[in-house]
Amino acid sequence: MVAAKLMNYPVKSLVNIYVCDDGSRDEIKYLCQRLGVHYVAREEHKHAKAGNLNHAMSVSNGNLIVTMDADMVLRTDFLEKTVGYFENPNMGFIQTPQTFFNDDPYQFNLFATNVIGNDQDFFMRNIEQQKDAFNATMYVGSNAIFRREALESIGGFATGVITEDMATGMLLQAKKWQTGFVNENLASGLAPETFGDLIKQRDRWARGNIQVGKKWHPWRIKGLSFMQRLIYTDGIHYWFSGIYKLIFLLAPIFFLVFGLYSLETNLEQILTFWLPSFVASQLAFNLVSEKKQTVMLSNIYETATAPFMAFGVFNELFLKSKQKFAVTRKGVNTENSFYNWRTAWPIIVLLVLSLFGLIRGILLIVGVWESSIPKDGIYINIFWLFYNSFSLILASYLSNERPRLRKSERFLSDTIIQIKFTNQKVVEGQILDWNEDGARIKLSAIIEDLSLHGQFDIMGNKFKFKKMWQRQINGQSLIGVTFKELDMSAYEYIIRHTYAQNSQIYNSIIYSNRLWHIIVKWWVEILSKRKAH
Repeated sequence: MVAAKLMNYPVKSLVNIYVCDDGSRDEIKYLCQRLGVHYVAREEHKHAKAGNLNHAMSVSNGNLIVTMDADMVLRTDFLEKTVGYFENPNMGFIQTPQTFFNDDPYQFNLFATNVIGNDQDFFMRNIEQQKDAFNATMYVGSNAIFRREALESIGGFATGVITEDMATGMLLQAKKWQTGFVNENLASGLAPETFGDLIKQRDRWARGNIQVGKKWHPWRIKGLSFMQRLIYTDGIHYWFSGIYKLIFLLAPIFFLVFGLYSLETNLEQILTFWLPSFVASQLAFNLVSEKKQTVMLSNIYETATAPFMAFGVFNELFLKSKQKFAVTRKGVNTENSFYNWRTAWPIIVLLVLSLFGLIRGILLIVGVWESSIPKDGIYINIFWLFYNSFSLILASYLSNERPRLRKSERFLSDTIIQIKFTNQKVVEGQILDWNEDGARIKLSAIIEDLSLHGQFDIMGNKFKFKKMWQRQINGQSLIGVTFKELDMSAYEYIIRHTYAQNSQIYNSIIYSNRLWHIIVKWWVEILSKRKAH
């Protein structure tokens, strides 16, 4: 809310902020009153998020409507970078990418913060941009701005499906509204912080896409172009990849353990047909992804989620699931690491079966067991299982949830400050990183007898704090502080200079050897833990 109030706009009185609280919570209502924004609640709670948005439309009258998830923080220039596109009277909505200022479970649990990007970056920054070339930009539920007239032309936000966002964008494009994608980081939020929450989120997306395909099939909706139909069909079809990946993981196991064929071929045919196709797909993927993603990393991601996505799609297609919209948990803090067996057991079962298949395949090669299976078939499936096992090992580690101690993400800073402690000591320092809860500060001198409390001023804003720790590192004195009794002016200053203006939230990471970085860091972390014990 604070970040939304800080947005730049020539006529601030034209900007109205509405908090759509489907929980009808008194504390949220009080907070809105304190901040001077509109509080919107409804008596009936039909159609989840879509119904909430439609109700907000009925109590507002702006010509342009911005939808923003509660965990998303707007940059101050969001409106400046998006409103101008609506000079075109046919512009229906503008989508900006969802970026995240915390590590997702892939980055965090694999110790790969600075090695790989968020797993949604490829879709948000690359695929969406390519969709825009065919007026097929997908609305992703947040970080978007709509023309009210366009939404009213389709009866408001689509209801009756879990992924109302995808359906809404597609229906607008079928009505011949133009849509666009602005590939700039204009709002950032929280990615799921546990692998279990990520699985629930992707399961919801998979089911929702199947629901959209059943209710509004792209090839049955009038008004879509051929390319729009093709792109939306591909988006729905993507969620079947969990089934395909599961077949890919099980096929060599069935062959080496049970002698069941998935294809009949020999090594020469594999090298002739499969190898060129595999190399071509690698090169094509690298070209499309601009080296921001790799086939191997994508394989690990897909392997980790395959059993759950396969079940979700199968359940939605054939068992007529009635699962309702569920909000993904955000801001999860844990003090201890734990292994989530609930998300790990399908991967571990597949890994054990794969290793058993490998052992049996090797024993067949050396002649310990007699078999009528052709040697070429054994060689092919042993290679196949080695490839799968590598991915399964890394995928199994994703369920090892590491501690997340901070309530809020920290942002780098180089601000020089004068710190006044309650014992009257005045010390010059530099803020290294901070957020609305606290900061890490480097002092200009090593001082041992610092008092517990103090304050510093920035641009007339007073920041009172309590010192939580003090350390000497590499000849420098560092302190960690927690803010207390921040007034609204100081709080707004922090929000403006961290979340709302920070250019470091999204960094495009390009590494050709990123997978080896992950493996090395993974083993270093494991060995350091064993040494500590």
